[in-house]
Amino acid sequence: MISVVGYGSLLSERSARETVPGLINYRLVEVPGHRRIFNKVGVVFFSRHGASADSLEIASCSTEPSPGSAMICAQFELDEVDFAALYEREHRYRWIEVETHDRHGHVRTGRMCTGYNDRDYRLNKCITPQEYQQRVGQYYGGALWRDDILPFPRYLAFCLQAAAENGADVLGNFLDTSFLADGITSIRQYVSQHPQLRNWREMDTGYSYLKVR
Repeated sequence: MISVVGYGSLLSERSARETVPGLINYRLVEVPGHRRIFNKVGVVFFSRHGASADSLEIASCSTEPSPGSAMICAQFELDEVDFAALYEREHRYRWIEVETHDRHGHVRTGRMCTGYNDRDYRLNKCITPQEYQQRVGQYYGGALWRDDILPFPRYLAFCLQAAAENGADVLGNFLDTSFLADGITSIRQYVSQHPQLRNWREMDTGYSYLKVR
């Protein structure tokens, strides 16, 4: 079995079990030394939800090293077949091994998606220009990893709802360990400054398929 760490919509156990019905041992853990960052263009927003390249609200969530930070995440195990499918769905990320601490004090490891860059993604994960065109280019023509984009609103609401399912401490951790692509503005600050996002609890996200990360 392969152990996976989810930090966004996978904080919803219901959503995780829809994504990977065969998962086992779903639990919350802490991942030290990392934070969330909304700096990856969500190609699915273009392919399925009519996002415009003229908008900056096109970001999905990734992670990056952050000494002194600790994210509350979900961890579970799945078999090799299910992991291969998850890897394919998360093709634009890099996978790393991270240390996890559960609420009983046990320290283990798991695989987690993290940031990449456009050059290495093209070189190492797309064998030909045609593959890149099929995966990305037919939907979106710019850089995938950017420092000037903002969260896609319904996706952000989906992540916040997933965190809130686990209680105020998990939601608070998400708000304070998640940042805009600028690396400075926390999601707590961002939500408080944008009235249209303050009702995220009631938003109909329509994102039952966004069950990864």
